[in-house]
Amino acid sequence: MRLVLVPLLFAACQDYNLQGPGDQGGKYNPPDLSPERQSDQITQVTVPAVDVLFVVDNSCSMEEEQYALRSNFPQFMRFFTGSGLDYHVGVTTTDMDRTNREAGMLVEDNSGGGLYIDATYTEAEAVSSFSDRTTLGTNGSGDERGKDAVWGVLVTNQSQDQGFYRSEADLSVIAISDERDYSDVSLNEFSSWLAGLKPEGTVYFSSIVGPDPNGCATAERGTGYLEVTERVGGIEWSICDSDWSDLLAELGLQAAGLKREFFLSLVPVQDTIEVSVAETDGSEVAFTPEEWTYSATRNSVTFVEYLPDPLSVVHLSYEVLSSSEGEMIAEEAE
Repeated sequence: MRLVLVPLLFAACQDYNLQGPGDQGGKYNPPDLSPERQSDQITQVTVPAVDVLFVVDNSCSMEEEQYALRSNFPQFMRFFTGSGLDYHVGVTTTDMDRTNREAGMLVEDNSGGGLYIDATYTEAEAVSSFSDRTTLGTNGSGDERGKDAVWGVLVTNQSQDQGFYRSEADLSVIAISDERDYSDVSLNEFSSWLAGLKPEGTVYFSSIVGPDPNGCATAERGTGYLEVTERVGGIEWSICDSDWSDLLAELGLQAAGLKREFFLSLVPVQDTIEVSVAETDGSEVAFTPEEWTYSATRNSVTFVEYLPDPLSVVHLSYEVLSSSEGEMIAEEAE
């Protein structure tokens, strides 16, 4: 609706000056429609504490897989050593038929270095200790019971495992087996229990097993493990994959809480996005569009290969989509 001002008519004609003291008649004074630029600053953080439990099949067919795990463990540890993260890394087996300490309990290393690896270890000490713990042999039971072993470590034998599991820490369970799971605990009971352990934290259950739908050349489908991963969350990886370096890196990345994907606070004009990272040493590194990808669905930027260090700051600068649209509309109206 257009508002029309009609001057009042008086008995005698008078001149009226409706112009304010500082006004200039007819001057165009449009609103500022220049594009709004947003700058998001996101600190790369790690979870303050995490307990990582490797559940390793020690049956007769697992010699090569145990070797692959040991050989690539340094890729896992690089996300922990020197990070300031408060971590525990323990190992148990799928053999629940034995009556000795190995059944549902943590495996010690040969040097008597305790029941788990923590932040007091140097990287070299951690790698050596993990190698000892995962040189398990192949004489374990052929009825692999990985879920029962997790229950044993975290519940039944918790007092003997000397503080490995902490209620305040995040939890990452990694099951490695070339057979299905034969545990007594049911899938529903185990999944519900595991997911409910950390109502305010994070729980992962990763399955390095024979993949869907029918397993692979040397492994049957990891039935009983894959279903837990689907319900709880975690990484699924084929145990038949010959290269385990990427796997251990992904597991370490997930457990440590480090991220490659960072979410924007507003919707951007995609070709205006600029990405840089302020490193902890004070330097700032700019990244070309070839070094990151943008997802419109998730409204996020993901680094292709680069992983920001803990406590570094990711800077995302961009024009906000709505403001740019307003500018275009104004230009078209002129």
